Amino acid sequence: MSIVIGVIVTYKPNMEILEKCVESLATQLNKLIIIDNTPGKCKLLERFEKIPNIECIYLNDNYGIAYAQNVGIKRAIEERSDFILISDQDTIYPLDYIEKMIDCFKEDKVAACGPVFKNTLTGEINPIFKEIFKKEYVNSGKHEVFQMIASGMILNSSYLTDIGLMKEELFIDYVDHEWCWRARKRGYKLLVNADVKVDHILGYSWKKIIGKNLSLRNHIRYYYLVRNITYLSLYSDALDFSPKIILFSQGLKYLIAYPLFAKPHFKNLKYTLKGFYHGLIGKLGKLNENH
Repeated sequence: MSIVIGVIVTYKPNMEILEKCVESLATQLNKLIIIDNTPGKCKLLERFEKIPNIECIYLNDNYGIAYAQNVGIKRAIEERSDFILISDQDTIYPLDYIEKMIDCFKEDKVAACGPVFKNTLTGEINPIFKEIFKKEYVNSGKHEVFQMIASGMILNSSYLTDIGLMKEELFIDYVDHEWCWRARKRGYKLLVNADVKVDHILGYSWKKIIGKNLSLRNHIRYYYLVRNITYLSLYSDALDFSPKIILFSQGLKYLIAYPLFAKPHFKNLKYTLKGFYHGLIGKLGKLNENH
């Protein structure tokens, strides 16, 4: 019997939604590890410590999603996990999720698998990506993909030594995609099981711009988005030349779109330009807003 351990990263969580997330997973996993990235600790998480198969680890500051995920992954490896589920704090899973998803690993060299998501804000089924920005909508079957989002992704522990863990210097945004690109570069497969659909509550809203949805976040997230896209398009060893060009052009679109269409315009311009510059020079890590 395979050992499956879950890792949920929290940051100032909505406890009502988090409780639903935990409740949907706890009985499906051998163990659930909650890594709290909340500065000063989220004391409300202490209620989960009473549940036998749940462990809470408090970082007492925001070290970024990649660092927190790595803390959980390393802990899961210590517990001799065969597979590791990575989850956001706001994803609620079907009660047969693990059973259905583990089936993906019957194929050779599958490094990770994920479900198809339904965006609870728009009601739309999210597309999969068989190429870096080429969308495809599927309703059933297993599909090899170029990348997938971290929430709901199940990692094959046996390949992590070869692929490596999450790139902590990115802090947030494109952490999951970058790991997927590395896995593919090493010759592994990534599968989406479209027979499994999961409601995903995104923590931001959308704005329709010329027929396309632009995700609205805040100036800090715009900084990381533009910075990491720019950096990866220039310096990633896991991408070929053509995907790098496509990625760089996407970064330029964000550089224009967020200051133009999202308020406050000047602040967004300032932070996207800073992100673009830091991406160009390869300056990563947590943003210091005082500099």
